[in-house]
Amino acid sequence: PEGADTIVPFEETDEVQRKRSGQSLDWISIQAELPMRSHIRPAGEDVGEGELVLTSGTALRSSEIGVLASLGLEKVKAIRRPVVAIISTGDELLDPGQPIEPGKIYDSNRFTVAASVLECGGVPKLLGIARDTLEDMNARLDEGLDADMLISAAGGSKGDYDMVKDVLMERGEMSFWSVRMRPAKPLAFGRIMGHNGKLVPHLGLPGNPVSAMVAFEEFARPAILRMLGRVNLARPSVQATLEGDIRNFDGRRVFARVHVTRRGEGYFANPTGPQGSNILTSMSRANGLAICPEDVEVKKQGETVTVKMIDWNEEVQV
Repeated sequence: PEGADTIVPFEETDEVQRKRSGQSLDWISIQAELPMRSHIRPAGEDVGEGELVLTSGTALRSSEIGVLASLGLEKVKAIRRPVVAIISTGDELLDPGQPIEPGKIYDSNRFTVAASVLECGGVPKLLGIARDTLEDMNARLDEGLDADMLISAAGGSKGDYDMVKDVLMERGEMSFWSVRMRPAKPLAFGRIMGHNGKLVPHLGLPGNPVSAMVAFEEFARPAILRMLGRVNLARPSVQATLEGDIRNFDGRRVFARVHVTRRGEGYFANPTGPQGSNILTSMSRANGLAICPEDVEVKKQGETVTVKMIDWNEEVQV
């Protein structure tokens, strides 16, 4: 109130006792000595006049939503989550839950990609399995042309009938084909003509499951974050001491699966097992990707390596 300079909590008065005894509350006694300006929160203590509260591209978590509500804002402009249509390709693929057959494998790429899309803020739209024909591939793609991005897994290497390449050339444009990295060399990117003349970006991932995950990490994740309006697209990275060799056989940039721990003041990166692009369990045990540059033949045990952290867990933070 005007003229007041101190707030007295009711716990520091005899208000409760007077209520219980039926005494008048026209006045109460203060039972503690308080410094002037106690328990006062001045205007602008949290947010000052003209202060920038949230920048464009900020993800709205619970704390940001609380700040907006505390400012009396009923609604704000936000970017909707991008829809990502996902297709697996291959005659050899089965859906999980089906009986296994000779010469067949279960499709994991569709589900790892969908989970990855969710993790970075997108909305996955699963379009099933396209068989190894252009007709079936085109039919599946037609179902996803209302999405903001198309991702296909397999159908990208020379042994997959060059389907993705043919589709991109026929229905739109192809920006690049094959990347100097391991895993995930057979990677295609282009744009396909969608509804109302809209060009929909299409990323063709390799078929091997680890290759697909690494390619998603390097190419799809930053693109989805950019669609969300995010500014910082990079994963955190650390400098770590290697606890096993990383070999580069053919002059490509190598992304080796490692598990990073912190001991004392340093980080240590231990390879999670065989690095074949089909060995998905080595990816599930990893929390980082150690990078061996194109011009380095081997990163030896004991050397320092840059590790891109894909999971910043408690073992790293300790």
